[in-house]
Amino acid sequence: MNTQESGKSSSEQRPEMIRGGREHSADILKLLREAAGWMESKGINQWTPGQFSIRDVEDYLSSREVYLAMEGAALAGMFTLQFSDIQYWGDRNDESYAYLHRLAVAKSHRGMGLGGQMIRFALRRAEERGCAGLRLDTVAHNIKLNRYYQSLGFHYMGTRDVGAGRLVNLYEYEAETGDPGSVILRYMGEADYALMREWSVSPEYLKKWAGPSLSYPLDDRQLERYLDGANHPAESGLLVYCAVLRATGQTVGHISLSGIDRENGSARISRVVVDPGSQGRGIGLQMVREVLRIGFEGLRLHRISLGVFDFNTAAQKTYETAGFTREGISREATTFGGRYADCIEMGILDREWRANRPSGK
Repeated sequence: MNTQESGKSSSEQRPEMIRGGREHSADILKLLREAAGWMESKGINQWTPGQFSIRDVEDYLSSREVYLAMEGAALAGMFTLQFSDIQYWGDRNDESYAYLHRLAVAKSHRGMGLGGQMIRFALRRAEERGCAGLRLDTVAHNIKLNRYYQSLGFHYMGTRDVGAGRLVNLYEYEAETGDPGSVILRYMGEADYALMREWSVSPEYLKKWAGPSLSYPLDDRQLERYLDGANHPAESGLLVYCAVLRATGQTVGHISLSGIDRENGSARISRVVVDPGSQGRGIGLQMVREVLRIGFEGLRLHRISLGVFDFNTAAQKTYETAGFTREGISREATTFGGRYADCIEMGILDREWRANRPSGK
């Protein structure tokens, strides 16, 4: 799946969305091959021009709903919808959902927000059909594209090998609640470094949320090392997220899932921080709950743990509200302000999470 754009919005004219027919076959094939060629030129191992034929296009038109973004007589973009997807979703397939594929934007319309417009149209179309929601997939190794879909409100549901070692990440759109304080998680990127430095106001505060993993003063080189090899859910031992207010796009927090042990089904929540100006609004709890969902539902883990310093009572309350149980204490584990502080160990099991997860989550 490919948008070939940065997701920027534009006040320029919006192409008209129409249902595709056989008369559009040649233009659809040209667009798909152009998109595949662009991927190859960028080193993205997702589509190749030779994989598409006129027969493939005709099959899409007969077996799926094909939608086209038209700029007059010119094809600006396209996507397909289908209503079952065993190939990509396997045992997670649910025929009550709509599944989006072959999202592509013409070279002439890249960077104009057309990908987002088409996804919003697909969401409306799924709602009109009475579907439970909209799902899509994208190649697991393309972190930038995964971040793009996350920023639009899609949350991670799992990773599957769809053949020949080709891994795809599965996403489902999370319906908006209308709450201006609602947050989504997306992968951290280089553009977030400045905020991470800004939130690390002193050696003590950085140590409070990052422990010994990062050192003051925090700099870009540390953050680059931090992200190196991260954010491949099927392979990485570390997933690193920023929390973003859904209503405004403002970045308000950071959280990671580290020490991912797939053999034993365990991981650890770490490096949790909320923008000092946004604290007291329940953002930390939302972040923790979503990482628990990613771990237990997406990665199918069995146990998630964390450590919190004894003086950080607000964080302890957040974790307990999320369902964590105190399991022990590492006594006098570190120093703060000339005194030793205990580290409280907490954990939660998959069955405990399922029994206590918020309604509708």
